[in-house]
This record gives sequence, C-alpha cells and structure tokens, in this order.
Amino acid sequence: MKTLFAPGCALRKYKPELIDRMAAFLLERGLADGVYTTCCKEEECFEGEITLITCCPGCSHHFQGSNPEARIVSLWQVLLDTDFPFPDYHGEKMSIHDACPARHRDSSEMQVSSRELCRKMNISLVEPACTREETPCCGGSAPDLATRVEMARRRAAAFSEKNVVVYCTGCTRSFSVTEVSPRHLLDLLFRETTKGLYPPGYVQA
Repeated sequence: MKTLFAPGCALRKYKPELIDRMAAFLLERGLADGVYTTCCKEEECFEGEITLITCCPGCSHHFQGSNPEARIVSLWQVLLDTDFPFPDYHGEKMSIHDACPARHRDSSEMQVSSRELCRKMNISLVEPACTREETPCCGGSAPDLATRVEMARRRAAAFSEKNVVVYCTGCTRSFSVTEVSPRHLLDLLFRETTKGLYPPGYVQA
C-alpha cells in the first residue's frame, strides 16, 4: 500500500518550511513514500490502495468522502509512535479547540490524537466546558466578517487559558482576532510561534 503525506493547501501556504521539514522526517523514516500536493477539492488520481497522512481536518473529510476505499490517518496519530524530537513544554497549561470537521464528520481520530500529542510534548490541557463533540464553531464558516468575529470572540471567552491549541488553519485565523493566542500543533512541534494568518491591512472589527 502506497502512503502519501497530504499536508493540504492552507498549511503549505502558511508554513511551507515546516511542511518541508515534516515531509523530510516522514520520508527519512520510511513512514511516507511521497508528498501529495494536489488540493483535496480537486479530482484525485490515486492508483491502487492508498494511505493518506493528513494534518487538516477539512482535507481528511474531503479525502474520505471522495475516496471511501482510502485509509486516512492524521499526522498527529502517525507521530505518536515515532522518534520525532518532541519539544518539552514543561507542563505549560493550554486550552484546546476542536475544528468542525473533527466533530461532526466522522473525524474523531484527530480529537484523540491531538490530545495524545500534547501529552507527548508535556502540555497540560485544560478542556473548556464545551469540548470535543460539543465544541461550538469558531466562526470560520460564517457568511460575513461581523458574524465570524462575534462567534470567534464568543468561543474565545470560554477558554480559561490564553494559549489555545488548534489543528486547523481556519480556527487559527478566527482566534487571531480575539484575546486568546492560537497555537497550531505544527508550530508547537517545531517550537514556532503561530501567525494570525490574516493579510496585512486587515482591520479587526
């Protein structure tokens, strides 16, 4: 069975250098045979049995829907049993937010593996009152900017910790206009700060 690392367009545009470093790790360890760079919303050309290693909940959902025979596994799950040089955050407290595709679209594996990965990095997670399947949307899918900001701020107010672990670039984007600091899992793995992802000149409502 062929295994491809499919990081997704959003993360590739966000931190291409980190995607390249992660791809190199997976290829060197024999955990992946190559990197899949085609957008998940475009027509795929997979031949034979395929395993896709994803780190975007949206991509996981799209790939599973268009390729029901494919095996979809998150990068977070794959890393758990490797010799990746996990950083030690020395028990730092952080909250966590679950993306929409990881809640209501049969993608609960990311809920579990993201938390196990945080434990590997010695992050003390403080779950908000509504979490996992009960997590409200961050506002990223709202039709207009004002609603997005309102939903993001409402969700942000539920976190007891300023730093919030996320594993979706859309959630990262939403929380960047709130009082909390989104920390994407990919950044945490490489001890990088998380950027807001909004373009220059964006005016917070």
